[in-house]
Amino acid sequence: MCALLVDSEAPVTAATAVQHLHDRDGWDFPTLDQHKAFLMVQAMEAWFLADRDALAEFYDGGFLTNSLPGSPKNIEIIAKDDLEPKLKHASKPTKTKGEYHKGKHGFELLAQIDPAKVGAASVHAKLFNDFLASL
Repeated sequence: MCALLVDSEAPVTAATAVQHLHDRDGWDFPTLDQHKAFLMVQAMEAWFLADRDALAEFYDGGFLTNSLPGSPKNIEIIAKDDLEPKLKHASKPTKTKGEYHKGKHGFELLAQIDPAKVGAASVHAKLFNDFLASL
């Protein structure tokens, strides 16, 4: 089995991840009988915004939680173009890690956020969580 998890890069209007990726990016998939595709809507950084407590803890003081866009209850509508710049702004005055950097901080943050909070804030994340739980 193969599972693909990829940023949607835009709001999702298609009924399935495969259809979104085909419509937006021209991706053509073979029949996905035993394989699955999942979306991080609209980008990985949206998942972080579902667990703002984990963000504040990760950045160890000085994190500007109130400057983050959108609601932690519905992260899918936060525009991709707002995610990284707002995370950089919110993290810039922090004590130990400094400004958000996808390569330096992204994967560590993914390991620290609460999957239940992300699933509650994103239909697409819930589909991915449910898939993982089924394995």
